[in-house]
Amino acid sequence: MLVGVALLIAHSLPLQADSLYEPGKTRSMFADRKAHAVGDVVTVVITESTVATQDAQSATQRSLNAQANGGTGGPFNILKLVPKATLGGSTDQKGSGSTSRSSKLTSTITCRVVEITPEGLFVLSGERSVKVNADTQTIKFHGLARPDDIAPDNTIASGSVADAQIEVLGKGPINRHVKPGILSRIFQYLF
Repeated sequence: MLVGVALLIAHSLPLQADSLYEPGKTRSMFADRKAHAVGDVVTVVITESTVATQDAQSATQRSLNAQANGGTGGPFNILKLVPKATLGGSTDQKGSGSTSRSSKLTSTITCRVVEITPEGLFVLSGERSVKVNADTQTIKFHGLARPDDIAPDNTIASGSVADAQIEVLGKGPINRHVKPGILSRIFQYLF
């Protein structure tokens, strides 16, 4: 009887069910999966290469010739004491130098849309750290992207990002061994 009363009470109460579907938060399975709001993520394909070469040459030449014929007359004939003299000299200086540097960076980093500007540009920002043994390499990325430049697979090339700031930092034993020692740095500073 107790079970019957419990069933009658449970049957008379309104039933409530939760749903996995939340209106306004889901997209159609046919919708574009590109980032469109703050908090969405975009994968940046970083392919940067730089080559810089600078050559400089300089040449200067200077000569000086001066001649004094000696003195004649003057008050109390004092200028007759000045002897004849000739002075001459020249300097030549030539120099040249050149520097060359090249670098290449290839990586991918998934960034978050942290802001949308009034012009509709996405402000992308992201950081990724990879630790191998005791070495840690960190890549930081920040820049502005047009939503139209984002591919259907939600990627964008780093060359299409305006004001891109890409920073690669390394910490660990390898970085310590590559860095010059204290004595080398002192000599470089002094000389």
